[in-house]
Amino acid sequence: MKKILILYRELAGYFVACLNHLCDQYDTEAVLVAYPVHKDAPFRFKLSERITLLQRNELRQEDLTKLCSDPSFDFIFSGGWSDVAYLKALKHRQAPALLGFDNQWNGSVKHHLSSLYGRMRIKPLFEYAFVPGSLQELFAKKLGFSPNHIITGAYSCDVPTFSIIAENRLNKPDTGIKRLVYTGRYAEEKFISELWRVFASLRPSEAKNWELHCAGTGPLWETRAQTDGIIHHGFMQPEALAGLMQTGDAFILPSTFEPWGVVVHEFAAAGYPMILSSNVGASEAFLKHGENGYMFRSGDAQDLKEKLCSLFSKDHHQLVDMGRKSTELAKKITPDTWAKSLHKLM
Repeated sequence: MKKILILYRELAGYFVACLNHLCDQYDTEAVLVAYPVHKDAPFRFKLSERITLLQRNELRQEDLTKLCSDPSFDFIFSGGWSDVAYLKALKHRQAPALLGFDNQWNGSVKHHLSSLYGRMRIKPLFEYAFVPGSLQELFAKKLGFSPNHIITGAYSCDVPTFSIIAENRLNKPDTGIKRLVYTGRYAEEKFISELWRVFASLRPSEAKNWELHCAGTGPLWETRAQTDGIIHHGFMQPEALAGLMQTGDAFILPSTFEPWGVVVHEFAAAGYPMILSSNVGASEAFLKHGENGYMFRSGDAQDLKEKLCSLFSKDHHQLVDMGRKSTELAKKITPDTWAKSLHKLM
């Protein structure tokens, strides 16, 4: 049996699904240090019996150092580098360490300076990097990780669970009314206010047979658009969200800042056509423009409008065909590929 220490920030359902799979299917025990859940997304999680959860806010620096210096661990996985206490503790590690992150390399002066700092202060603490896509892989190289010490596929949704939703959705009859689904925080970087405005402008004509269903909460909740055809569900636990996903017809994520976006993988696995902004990192893995959806220029409301019109022009059978293409793309990354990557390193 292998034993792994994980130093994490806020838990998410996709990470729990992957970690549960690693522990239950690959004979692994995990000690998981994590932050309390975010107030805008108070998810409830079910952890494997092989996982011991420790609350980050209850641990002192000496507690973290003691964990990292424990020789019983075969491997240490740190989610990011923003917690200084984690980094200090890792200086005393007795096992190889893996750095997971989703920062995209953009070639800016800030990133060049960050890479220089990272080479001196962060890279010496880690032997491996675990990243979701190509832009993050480039960042890892800039930090000094050699190509054979960089593993991609760092994020995966619970593909088997969402595949069941796809089976049900893609075989349902045409009901006439279509649902475009958004799920995420109500925040400026999600471009959601512009989405509401553009959708409302299309409602009398191109979108007359469509509804926009939004699940989430956040700073823009009080100023949310309350108009015909836009339905707000508030924050939803995974079981409730799964119920909404059973009834939808297309997915949209219009973010101006989205380093990856596991929610894209979730809706792809659930068989959804999708519209994504060009700043959504997960588009490189799960969107084929014109095949299973459309990409619009980030922050460009007119281009968003044009892509929505393209989607709304599709009939039921065309939407189903696009959804089936999404399910094929979703199978490239799974909790099992994630778990195999870590188990191989251990």
